[in-house]
Amino acid sequence: MILTAVLAAPVAGAASASAEPADLKDGEAVLAYVRAHPGDVALVTRGISHNADRLTPVASAIKITHLAAYADVVRQGRAEPGEHVSVALWNAYHLPGTDGGAHEAALKRLNPGATVTLDQVVSAMIEESDNAAADLLRDRLGPGALRKVARTRVGTINGEMLRAFGGCALPADVCLKNYVRAGEQVRLTLPGFAQQAAWAETVARVEPGVLRGLLARLRKDKTASRHLEWPMRQPGADPGTLLIGTKGGALPGVISEAMYTVRPGEKPRETVFALRRLPQATWLSGMRSYAHQQFLLRMATDSVFFAKVRAALK
Repeated sequence: MILTAVLAAPVAGAASASAEPADLKDGEAVLAYVRAHPGDVALVTRGISHNADRLTPVASAIKITHLAAYADVVRQGRAEPGEHVSVALWNAYHLPGTDGGAHEAALKRLNPGATVTLDQVVSAMIEESDNAAADLLRDRLGPGALRKVARTRVGTINGEMLRAFGGCALPADVCLKNYVRAGEQVRLTLPGFAQQAAWAETVARVEPGVLRGLLARLRKDKTASRHLEWPMRQPGADPGTLLIGTKGGALPGVISEAMYTVRPGEKPRETVFALRRLPQATWLSGMRSYAHQQFLLRMATDSVFFAKVRAALK
């Protein structure tokens, strides 16, 4: 359901020593992992607040902050969703081979001419999880707009990659600015999983409790909820039974999800979930299965399962 922004990682390589490999094949397996590794878990929802105030790497779930800043600026009249954005400029922000094909998938879906709208860029950031779209939007709104909603600095995604793996010794913002100005896409030579996972611990960090608060606010915002609820426009979705708004993310060793669910006759539930320091084999199994999403949906619809999760984190 969710396309995540993932750094390309070879299957071979050293796994994190912080946990024994486990197969995240379904929601029960995720619960078992949560029970065994509570220090590497953040989970914030109604009735559970585990590591809510700890700065946590959340990968592309950080894009909730970009969306919140965009919704604020649109509401204030400082940006128009129909504003034209050059596709050439958008392409200039792209780092090939680092986003799991998200940028190319977004272009295929939108099939643009020379320009797209700012709102279409935002849709690519949420639906395909395009990193170039997030960085372009960050520059358009200004880093201060993201800091205001996130309560911490939100860095440039591709700029951080250029600094870590592209040989740029300058600040990440400057690395990206120079890359965009040059207008020539570069394919990075990425290191093994262990080095990427160590880097992933240092970027895209936010307090999960803050992210959950933003999610609750965005659920009520027409501009933002239209983007977050894109899964409900997919075949087979039934918003009358279960309405979902979500943004997931992944970087080596990290899997995250920020999701709200609405069931008829019940209070909406907003949940932020992040697993960090996952061993390579465990991370790969989670990336294949999307079991973390099954885990969250069971929490939202199965009171017995929810009670097990809460007990595991006491």
